[in-house]
Amino acid sequence: MRHLKLLLLFAVAIVVAACEKPVNDLSEPAIEVTTKRLDGAWKLSAWNGEALAEGTYLYVEFNGKERRFEMWDNLGSMYVQHKSGTFAISQDSEERYILSGQYDYGVGDWNNDYVVRMLADGEEMEWSNDDEMMLFKRIDDIPELN
Repeated sequence: MRHLKLLLLFAVAIVVAACEKPVNDLSEPAIEVTTKRLDGAWKLSAWNGEALAEGTYLYVEFNGKERRFEMWDNLGSMYVQHKSGTFAISQDSEERYILSGQYDYGVGDWNNDYVVRMLADGEEMEWSNDDEMMLFKRIDDIPELN
């Protein structure tokens, strides 16, 4: 009887683990990525499957009509870094949506282009390349940053 209880407990644990949604769940239906769907404020919620360290952040706000972005982060510094520029959405030969950008003030192109996958509810999107995967969640407004 004791072995049966242990086996049942193990089976329940496996079912619960299988039901948890991974951060990079490719079974979630994706939708077309357009400048209009990108429009608004977003917060980086996970990088390579890990939550950001407490107190760190990256916010990006897209203006789809003007194809411009503004970005605020403290990932590489204890101070707020503000960047702005233009962005573009294109499709590659595999019909994936590619997000690229160029910084203002002659700083140049983004270091990477990203394959963007927007989930069906339009409230989450993934950016990925060969080295990293970032999960963004839509937010109402960028908070006041000091």
